[in-house]
Amino acid sequence: MRNCFALSLRVATVPLLTCLPLVSALAQEAPKTASSATEAGALTLASAITTALGQQPQLATAAANKEASAQRLKQTQASYLPTVTPSYNFQNQYTFGKVQVFQGGGVVADLPSGRTVTTRQEQISLAYRIFDSGRRDLNARQSRQNLRVSELAEENTRQTVISSVADTYYNALRNDALVRVSQSQVERAKTTFDQITFQANVVGTTPKKDILQAQADYLNAEVNLLQAKNNAEIAHTQLRNAMGLSGLGKLSLVDVTPPTLSTPLTAQVTGVTPDSKDTDAITKLLAIANTNRPDIQQGEVNTVIGETSVKLAQLGNRPVLNVDLAAAYQLDAANDPTRQIGNNRAILANLNYPLYDGGASRANIHAAEANQRSTVAQLQNQRQQVALEVEQSWRNLGQARASIPATDAALAAARKNYEAASEALRLGAGSTVDVITAQTSLVQAEINYVQALYSFYTADSRLARALGQADRIGQANAK
Repeated sequence: MRNCFALSLRVATVPLLTCLPLVSALAQEAPKTASSATEAGALTLASAITTALGQQPQLATAAANKEASAQRLKQTQASYLPTVTPSYNFQNQYTFGKVQVFQGGGVVADLPSGRTVTTRQEQISLAYRIFDSGRRDLNARQSRQNLRVSELAEENTRQTVISSVADTYYNALRNDALVRVSQSQVERAKTTFDQITFQANVVGTTPKKDILQAQADYLNAEVNLLQAKNNAEIAHTQLRNAMGLSGLGKLSLVDVTPPTLSTPLTAQVTGVTPDSKDTDAITKLLAIANTNRPDIQQGEVNTVIGETSVKLAQLGNRPVLNVDLAAAYQLDAANDPTRQIGNNRAILANLNYPLYDGGASRANIHAAEANQRSTVAQLQNQRQQVALEVEQSWRNLGQARASIPATDAALAAARKNYEAASEALRLGAGSTVDVITAQTSLVQAEINYVQALYSFYTADSRLARALGQADRIGQANAK
């Protein structure tokens, strides 16, 4: 009798002492506020971005490309300056031969003979191009433009890295939360399975199909948990890769605060607030994006580079006049009075015209013009892509913001529904199907809430990136 009482008490207390804490696990564990997640080793989004800016190889590559462009600009600027070349020439020449010598009695003898001649020459020469029909001006202009492109490419890479870190950071948080959802799902399914098994074995009121159905639900929940854990591991690996780090294992991340309808945007645009009308907001956002985006500016400079390339190609099909000034001074040496010394000065003019080159010059012009048209089309395509990014991010942000209170309310309703179904089953007034259906609805409500929460922050950071304000993400380097 005592054993039966104990078992009956277990049936009554399992839903109350075990199920209710489990169904509220998501609310207790996720999301954490930034102030409560200051545990040792926790990685904030700002610190993740700072790490990426110091470790990401893409930034090192962009910086090296910019340095190379700066050095090429110096090369073209050097053409405006004279070149001074000191030279020293030393030659020691030994000549060997035979000399015929007449000896007494008419005898001719061959005697070896050699002579050494040493010459030296020290000279300083100067060369300076006075005029070259504008070629070096065009080359210098193009080098400056290429340097500007490299600078914009570096800034674009920087913003891309920041945005990538934010995306992977929020994705890792999302997958961590989904693991907690799956763990709660497993625990609830296990509790239901144990309860159904107990009622079947002890009370004898539960059909076998209910046991099998509860068991299948429990095993499926375990499979879902394995998949969720694997997704979380991959998400943390992606975050580590975005930061430019290697290694294994999950990172300890600081979670986000659930947003509200009044949560401000990361991006700052005058006249745009979270409650702005879509049409007005998108128009203003596009204007900011077209002004701030470094890749848009890079495309604009590339079109100017194309124009310069066309002018250089056209120069190759015209008469070209080069005028050079040359001077040289041969140094004196007291130990060699036979050496010639003096100054040489010359002005050299060269005019050439490609009268016939098989059409190569005109083909070069046509190729440059085609490349120019290509860069213009690429810029137009880039503007369209940016417009798409801006609108998608804005609309996704609005949807996520509106979804959070709705998913929160749905989650609360799903919890109550699950509690009611579990209690009905305990009292013998419900069925296994009702509990499993309620549990499925609760899991879906938890997933919807998690997705809405992190979709908001992902869309918010993507909007900042789309506007060229990625430095504001995480406030790591806000200007």
